[in-house]
Amino acid sequence: MREVLVTLGALLFASACQPAPPLSGATAGSTETGAAPDEEIKFETEALVGVWSFDRSCASGDGMTLVADGTASFDEWGQGTWATADGNRVVLTLTRWEPGVGPTDETVVYNIDLAATVTDDLIGLLARADGSEPRGLNALRCLDKPG
Repeated sequence: MREVLVTLGALLFASACQPAPPLSGATAGSTETGAAPDEEIKFETEALVGVWSFDRSCASGDGMTLVADGTASFDEWGQGTWATADGNRVVLTLTRWEPGVGPTDETVVYNIDLAATVTDDLIGLLARADGSEPRGLNALRCLDKPG
């Protein structure tokens, strides 16, 4: 019985040391943990137009709206403009709004560096242009259309 257990243990150990087979449906250019990042990010400016939820709930003010005319709103405090720049970058130039007061003299510029083709997901890095720490962005397009 002891020899059987030792043999079984050796077989289990040997099989655990073998590389795992790729996930079903994996193709060249993908990894075993999912699709590889896009080699070339492709998007039309129109793909960015919409209401985007940073927390992916589409139920809070944690997001932004990008309108086809180049205007933007950000969270519940920023109003301004947006434009594409430098290939995969979106630049938001916003004026801070205080509730019940309106616009302030403070201008805030954010850069969004896209990491994937824009679909119903907006994936990349969001950072203030003043050099603050970037944060990951994985926003969801909401059904509401900007006005």
